[in-house]
Amino acid sequence: MAGCEFLRKKLEELSGFWATVTWCLSLSWKSSKFYTIIRIAADIITPLLAIVAAFVGKHLLDLLSGDLMVEDARMVLLLLFLGLLGIALLRRTSQIAVQYSQSMQSEMLNGQITLDMMARSLNADLEYFDNPAYYDRLTSATQDSMAVSYILWNVLSCISASVAFIGAFAVLIQANPIYGIVMMMAAIPASVAAAKYAKLLYNLSLEQVNEHRQMHYCQHIATEKIFAQDMRLFSAGERLRNRYRRIWAELFSKRRGMTRKRSVLTGILECLPEIVVVLIGVDIAFGVLGNTNTVGDYALFTGLAGQLWSSINMFSSSALQIYDNKLKIENIKRLDTFKNRVEDTGNKLLSQVNSIVLKNITFTYPGSKITALDNISFTLCKDEKVVLVGLNGSGKSTLIKLLLRMYEPDSGAIYINGVNIREYKLSELRANFSVYFQEMNNYNFTLRENFTIADAENPDADVNAELALNAAYARDIWEKASKGLDTSITRLFDTEGIELSGGQHQKIALARALYRKHTALILDEPSSNLDPKAENEIFKNLENLTDGKLTIFTSHRLSNVALADRIIVLEKGRVVEDGTQEELLRNKHLYAELFQYQQEKYLA
Repeated sequence: MAGCEFLRKKLEELSGFWATVTWCLSLSWKSSKFYTIIRIAADIITPLLAIVAAFVGKHLLDLLSGDLMVEDARMVLLLLFLGLLGIALLRRTSQIAVQYSQSMQSEMLNGQITLDMMARSLNADLEYFDNPAYYDRLTSATQDSMAVSYILWNVLSCISASVAFIGAFAVLIQANPIYGIVMMMAAIPASVAAAKYAKLLYNLSLEQVNEHRQMHYCQHIATEKIFAQDMRLFSAGERLRNRYRRIWAELFSKRRGMTRKRSVLTGILECLPEIVVVLIGVDIAFGVLGNTNTVGDYALFTGLAGQLWSSINMFSSSALQIYDNKLKIENIKRLDTFKNRVEDTGNKLLSQVNSIVLKNITFTYPGSKITALDNISFTLCKDEKVVLVGLNGSGKSTLIKLLLRMYEPDSGAIYINGVNIREYKLSELRANFSVYFQEMNNYNFTLRENFTIADAENPDADVNAELALNAAYARDIWEKASKGLDTSITRLFDTEGIELSGGQHQKIALARALYRKHTALILDEPSSNLDPKAENEIFKNLENLTDGKLTIFTSHRLSNVALADRIIVLEKGRVVEDGTQEELLRNKHLYAELFQYQQEKYLA
């Protein structure tokens, strides 16, 4: 039974190996039929030319040693040298063809693979970006994605090695069948040992992905501008380097031990074929002395014995690389085990947000035991300006993410215009909203590109971008922008870029939200970094800009709620108050308490 199980596993491995080979060849064919044909043809021709060259060399030596008798020795000698020249030129041409086709096809493959990995990340549910296991898998898969092209080149190397092996083996067994058989037997142990350690080292690299991410994060902190001031203020540079060094030393120690064992064992086993080549040479040399072989035979068969070992070594090495990289491809495919819960299965269109109804919404973040939203229900109508108020962690930002279907609620439903939002196409749903997220981010592009990334189809991009900047009270940014909208907002890629304060970055992000075409506007803490004057001016502008549109915003500064028609107060994921400011102040509950705190601060 154990033998049957072993055989079954080996057959499965062989089947997986062959599936990987055929998959890579099909990928190569899809990426470029032309380069694939060139590469395969060159990989077949090159080893055949080496065998032909060995035969020409044999006859040349036999002619020079007198073992080959011909009428016109000079003419034959000249023809043999011309043959060697022609073979050398053909081999060189095929090598150039291989280098050229591999270079071109590598760029084509790697570009497409990178785009595919970007698509995987961009299409993943937002919840996975809170999951370290997903980050580990994404990091290792991104690193392993380049394995696709490596497998392809190793598949083609296997083809070349197979042709060289068949040719050399066929000639060697003509002299003595034992030569080829012994050479094969001598090469097997080294190949098996190399395969074993390749798998062990790859599995070790997967185990160490999290630690490698920590190392890269330390490097990121040391080299990014956003952390530069903190590192100097805290004098934390050496502590950061020590953290990196400690993690690196631990990982290196494990890999060094395993790599040392592999090098010693495979080094010893790879001596066996070399010994066989010498023994074949000795046997043929004695044949030359006994006049049963010629000097040319010695050169031919020892050369082919070396070529046989070289082809076996190349084949096993390439096959090992395919096996190693097959594991990497399987690792990439395991990204598919992270299934999206937000499915784009709706087909309804949405042209205007007229009403939003949240009905018994309950939600807990994946992996958390704390309920973020607990049986939330309320209705929002067109033309309403609604402020969500609550302490940190009360659920304000979570509501926004559920409304945009960044997450799915555990129970309950959200309706827009009386239709469950799951029935709308995701692109249609999100296209109606413009959002300023509390986790504000700008992009290291030009001012114009920071707007067009949010709405690429805005008909008057330049005019509307300037209007949005004015609405966001960003005249101070215009004064710095020597190239207007073509000014980069950092110096990361452009020495003529401008450096902005946190408040100025917030103005650009807010302007981007106003620039994007929308029928409903969401602003999550839009004034957290603004000075009082800029905040006052922006909220004056918002009062006019939001007329006729459903507007939701959150704010810790209750002085801004004068813009609102209605205030919804959240506490620990529940709606505890809902009404106008006058009504909530009369109620003397949580809103009145928060309002009193801020009023006392300003009056103190």
